[in-house]
Amino acid sequence: MDPQRFTQLMKITAPIMNGSAFQIKTAQTGLCFASLLTWMQVGLSGGFIVGPTRHGKTCAARWALKAIKKALAIFLPIYEIPVRKQIDARERAFFEHILRCVRHRDWKDGTAGTKRNRLNDFLAARARTSPLKTVVLYFDEAQFLHDQHWEWLLNIANESVESNIRIFFLFSGPQELAQAREKYVARGMTQLVGRFMSVVFEINGLKSREQLAECLQEFSDVVYPKAKGQRLVSHFVDPSVRADFSLASYASAMWEGFSAKADEVYPQGDLTDNLILPMHYVTAAVLHFLTGLATNEEPGFTDAQLLEHAISACGFIDFIRSTNIERKAEERYG
Repeated sequence: MDPQRFTQLMKITAPIMNGSAFQIKTAQTGLCFASLLTWMQVGLSGGFIVGPTRHGKTCAARWALKAIKKALAIFLPIYEIPVRKQIDARERAFFEHILRCVRHRDWKDGTAGTKRNRLNDFLAARARTSPLKTVVLYFDEAQFLHDQHWEWLLNIANESVESNIRIFFLFSGPQELAQAREKYVARGMTQLVGRFMSVVFEINGLKSREQLAECLQEFSDVVYPKAKGQRLVSHFVDPSVRADFSLASYASAMWEGFSAKADEVYPQGDLTDNLILPMHYVTAAVLHFLTGLATNEEPGFTDAQLLEHAISACGFIDFIRSTNIERKAEERYG
């Protein structure tokens, strides 16, 4: 194996795995886009995207928000705030973190009140650059928000009304984020629930061979890196050598491969009958398979062998084992 070639391929695959390169359309991201667009059209202030771990919540939110900008053909400021896990909710640290995420040049200076006012002024100014007078704040890993955080966000929302602009708040996280909503409903915090939590989109992975084939076709068609102007797969498979190469043609074999791994943990077939593939492991398997094709040396392995190895190496089997342990614990301890 050529180390230089392998390093070049890693420079391509690493940004894709961490979600910073691009997001692709799947059945679930399409539904997410439709939900978010409806929420914004009817004037809602925010909503939740929830789902199991590794099923693609963050990438779905990013893809859907970009698709909204494209569909509306307008400028729409969007800021992503990864929520930090904190033992104590501190107002100064909270607003400082948001200011830093929106790339405000004075994010470090001032008291908590100064930072809050600075953020409000910044959001108002940015919203007014959009024809909709709207700015989007997307909070990822929102299950880490404390009660006090929600109240501070409510203050920001209220002050946006006074500024005659709109802030759309989007929050994503695991199922426990939806459970937080139930907690606030039970406590009678109707203003908070009505402002941020009235709607929820539940995301899952790929549920069928057909959805997997559509996903693989998106991988085949995507151009990355854009500066080079060539399709992603062409970095791994020479089109002059394999002109008919298509990732989508491997959908059935890949689905069967993932099903076989699930059968190793659930031999009764109670998982494979309702198999859902988390996008994280699909992406990892695709990139591992492409890298295998690119670095395969004579006499080499067959495509089937490379695909089987990619599925084994992508981490899916460990994920299934962990979910099996969790399920057994729930059955034992309730």
